[in-house]
Amino acid sequence: QVRLPGFVVPLEMDATAITEFLLVPYFGACVHVPPPPRNQIVLVTTKPGRPYPGGIFDTVWVAGQMRVEPFRSDLGEAGYRIEEASVTPYTY
Repeated sequence: QVRLPGFVVPLEMDATAITEFLLVPYFGACVHVPPPPRNQIVLVTTKPGRPYPGGIFDTVWVAGQMRVEPFRSDLGEAGYRIEEASVTPYTY
């Protein structure tokens, strides 16, 4: 079990919610700059029926069971996955 902070890069979303995203370590990663290495990116899927209601590059906390599992998309490569994650806005 882990709890990680990071920034949201949506992969699956509709007009009001995000169900799958890349968690990246800094604002702007994976869009107009070279992406971070895959050991710094986590593929996150939310719990069924509990999408994240935010937007691109929101800062969030993600909690859940992390596995080592490679993933590749046009936005970057992730070395880890957290499925059915709990996602909340980042607070200090």
